Amino acid sequence: MLEKVEEELNIEKVVDEFEELTKDAEKVQRETLRRILEVNASAEYLQNLGLNGRADLESFKAHVPVVTHKELEPYIMRIMDGDASSILTGKPITAVSLSSGTTGGKPKFVPMNDELLETAVQMNLISFAFRNREFPIKNGSLELHI
Repeated sequence: MLEKVEEELNIEKVVDEFEELTKDAEKVQRETLRRILEVNASAEYLQNLGLNGRADLESFKAHVPVVTHKELEPYIMRIMDGDASSILTGKPITAVSLSSGTTGGKPKFVPMNDELLETAVQMNLISFAFRNREFPIKNGSLELHI
């Protein structure tokens, strides 16, 4: 199975694409934030903060405070109770992850949509590529991902 993964995954290509993309990290971050705000413009949470569909950095900084999970819990619990409206995101929630509970000793629900799940897969792929480039997996050996 590992041989198949290595055949399908061009480690150097993944690393090269990531390094090229991150040459202008600020531009990528600004574009990512703009896209997130546009996609989620209809979300109740952002509407309640007064963003009113704006997707620019200045409006985001002026209206969206840094918050903790605890402050988002009322919204998250509505999602957990089955409310499918655009509460925190403009896209439907398709999965809920449970944190390990290392902060405060209590696991937390983390709502996810398909795009966030895909991003998590991409992050793991990039991480795997960098690790495997530095510490190659030899045929027949196993690797533990934590």
